[in-house]
Amino acid sequence: MVPAHADDLPPPETINWADGLLLVYSITDRRSIAYLKRVGSLIADSDIPVYIIGNKNDMVCKLNNETGSVALDLAVETDLVGRAEEGAILARNFDCGFSEVAAAEMVAPVAVVFQELCRAVLAARRKSKHSLLERMLGTRTSNLRLYARGKSDSALPKD
Repeated sequence: MVPAHADDLPPPETINWADGLLLVYSITDRRSIAYLKRVGSLIADSDIPVYIIGNKNDMVCKLNNETGSVALDLAVETDLVGRAEEGAILARNFDCGFSEVAAAEMVAPVAVVFQELCRAVLAARRKSKHSLLERMLGTRTSNLRLYARGKSDSALPKD
């Protein structure tokens, strides 16, 4: 999704707070891949797991505005294939996962992408055991002593 203003990028605090990022672009919309490139500059120095999805890989037809009919256009098909390849190149540059899907036609590939991203998030959490408080406030919390609550009264045996 391209925001209302193409120059609107998510604030760095939002990206640093995220556990993982799923970046989706439409292979039928050149603006979405351009936006993805700009977002890439924000995530370049981040250790957050990222996955890029190229959506609408089933779109190889062009709607002819004059007649309203669907006409196969080789130039459009070549351009769409080029955009899908551009997404794969971006994924290599960002060192992240990549997949092409047709979300409107098949849900299973989309579910697989979510599962892979969740696995990457869990693996990253195991590597780095930072609390939510530390992620939100940075390293300033390293000197704070965290309170761990014991068993509550409801867990104790009743007389």
